[in-house]
Amino acid sequence: MSLELIPSQKFNAGFSTPWIVSLVTIVLMTLSAPWIATAAMRVLAVDSTTPLEWVPPSFPQRLDYERFSRDFESGDVIIATWPECVIDNPKIDQCAFALQSATTARTADGKPWFSSVATGSIALQRLTEPPLSLDRTVAIDRLTGVIIGPDKKTTCLIVGFTAAGLGDRMKAVSFVRSALIDIAGAPTKTLQMAGPVIDNVSVDLASTESLNTFALPAGAVILLLSWWSLRSLFHATMIFLVSLYCVGVSFALLYVCGDRMNPVLIVLPLLVLMLGVSGGIHLVNYLVDAYDPLRPAGTVRRAMVLGWLPCSLSAGTTAIGLASLVISELEPIRVFGFHAAAGVLAELVLLFLVVPGLFERWPIHAVIAQQKSLGSSLFAALVIRHNKLIVIASFFLMAITGLGVGGIRTSVRIDTLFSTNSPIMRAYRTLEETVAPLVPIEIIVRFSRDSDLRPIQRVDLIRAIETRLIASDAVSGVVSATTFLPDLPQSNGTRTTALKAIMARKLEQSMLGLTDIKYVREYDDAQFWRITARISALRDVDYGFFLDSVRTCVEPILTEYGGSSRGISAEFTGVMPLIHEIQRSLLRDLFSSFLSACLVILVVMMIVERGIITGLIAMIPNIFPMVLLFGILGWTQRPLDIGSVMTASIALGMAIDGTLHFLTFFRRTITAGKTAQEAILKAYGHCAAAMTQSAIVCGCGILVFSGSSFAPTSRFAWMLALLIAAALAGDLVILPAMLTGRLGRFFGVTSS
Repeated sequence: MSLELIPSQKFNAGFSTPWIVSLVTIVLMTLSAPWIATAAMRVLAVDSTTPLEWVPPSFPQRLDYERFSRDFESGDVIIATWPECVIDNPKIDQCAFALQSATTARTADGKPWFSSVATGSIALQRLTEPPLSLDRTVAIDRLTGVIIGPDKKTTCLIVGFTAAGLGDRMKAVSFVRSALIDIAGAPTKTLQMAGPVIDNVSVDLASTESLNTFALPAGAVILLLSWWSLRSLFHATMIFLVSLYCVGVSFALLYVCGDRMNPVLIVLPLLVLMLGVSGGIHLVNYLVDAYDPLRPAGTVRRAMVLGWLPCSLSAGTTAIGLASLVISELEPIRVFGFHAAAGVLAELVLLFLVVPGLFERWPIHAVIAQQKSLGSSLFAALVIRHNKLIVIASFFLMAITGLGVGGIRTSVRIDTLFSTNSPIMRAYRTLEETVAPLVPIEIIVRFSRDSDLRPIQRVDLIRAIETRLIASDAVSGVVSATTFLPDLPQSNGTRTTALKAIMARKLEQSMLGLTDIKYVREYDDAQFWRITARISALRDVDYGFFLDSVRTCVEPILTEYGGSSRGISAEFTGVMPLIHEIQRSLLRDLFSSFLSACLVILVVMMIVERGIITGLIAMIPNIFPMVLLFGILGWTQRPLDIGSVMTASIALGMAIDGTLHFLTFFRRTITAGKTAQEAILKAYGHCAAAMTQSAIVCGCGILVFSGSSFAPTSRFAWMLALLIAAALAGDLVILPAMLTGRLGRFFGVTSS
């Protein structure tokens, strides 16, 4: 279709109401733009949040972890190593002392960044010096798999962060890196740093880099493709600017609501932008169809009669899909859904206010707008001819892939956040190969105040748990208070009994030291003993299965020593149980948000299509993309991350867009007494080009972000692009195939 921009003769004489509305709206947008931009800029800096902060304060595993952090120590650490980081290198301890005592390692108000600094040599010294005085070889064996590597020499430096240090993490991490290089002599190229704090900083940098690197190219792609779609730079730019303004509105609302910019939100501006442009393309399509050079004054009225309902419903259902994310327990998903939905609704209002008046003033003249696209007609004829085969094949494909949905897995582990060859993943591999696995599970054994177990019996119990844990293939090492105590005699007899009595007295005297190393805590109502087991962050360990196996190991031992009847109980906490529950929450969110969106949109479709069965049929091509992609992911066992989980609800809202436009024209043609084939051709003639253009704009625009080094952003981009392509196939292949078959009778089709 050849399009050209021509001035309407109507406006040689004066103004019209749509034009005045557009002009006033543009003036108001221009006047408010500085405030919108200022508010938006205040939240653009990415504020990385840890998985702990994703869940609400009442989340049980978060409560457990926070209590553990208060009672013992936080898991917010940096773990560093390099080839010369060995237990006999004195520079390592010098660096540890410098970090611990540095007066400059503080916030502006004087709060220290670091809570503790540990090294393998410091731990070894504690074991080999009085009062324990272990043999060096025995001491090294105890620390192997925890803070000393399998070669019995390589170690690491562990820096614990305070809450103040986490707030200044960029500066604090830079300070640690400089100290390691300048004091410990770590080479820049071979220094490897990992741990939760490095994870957060890496997410900060990767997400910020993605936003800075890909936002402008993605915007340019959307603008150029809009120009190609509309054949009018003026109208493409107009729609682009209105959508861009609504991106600002979304971010300004983020600021007003006090929400934080997080790594998940870096795709929010692009998503809102492309959804606005997509809606604008459809709106212009209605205006082009309604335009009559001989009667330009009625263009807006005629277009609104045709398009106000499908355009409104399309934006509304898209907003519903996005808003369904607000039921998530996870803050980044909830915030994303709310502000994206707000942006889409703002676009609906502003596009209706701005575009029609400007179009009536400067319409796009369709030289052959009344003619059907030859390509669309041929494709429509092909679909009509093979409608039965298409329906059977589509339903069969959905059935096969749908069986895989039950195998969907979710993950927020570090290996799902970054590519295999990223610096942070190389650091994790190096640390786990040369020192020890990095993921801890904390077992807290509680002895109530009225428990009659003597200290030496408590040591026996803790050692029994250690022995069972270390037998697990997944566990590399275990450390507890008993690591810093001598071995107890195992044989029986008078001499052994006397030795145990002596050691029991020494143990009671050593309790203060055990408290100092943060592996025993004494409170008025109970005494807590901590056991830390470490497993790999990179091995494909099922955290849920592993936690169950740990409970299976621990609970029989507690029962053997009397269990609850003697005031003994255990709690399982640390990073691993928290991550496991967040992964389960992600999976719940995927289904709950998608089903919520499905139910609400289904009700809307039933009302619009005036029937329960018609509403259900209309949902089939929109469910098709999700069943197809997520079923394949389930079959292949590829885990979904926090970005991937959102795509189902978003894509559902977007897929309904094309369905509504197509069914609107199909219904109107059927109502006019035409056959199903004629109605399909009419709907293709009006909608196919706009739907295809919209899908290309959205798909190509979001695909720009697939190059991001931040894996959740990259996966979100390519998954959403695939879902958009599949949704287009559902609307232009599956839907017309169903309508020309037996299912068409529910839509008023009376003849073939």
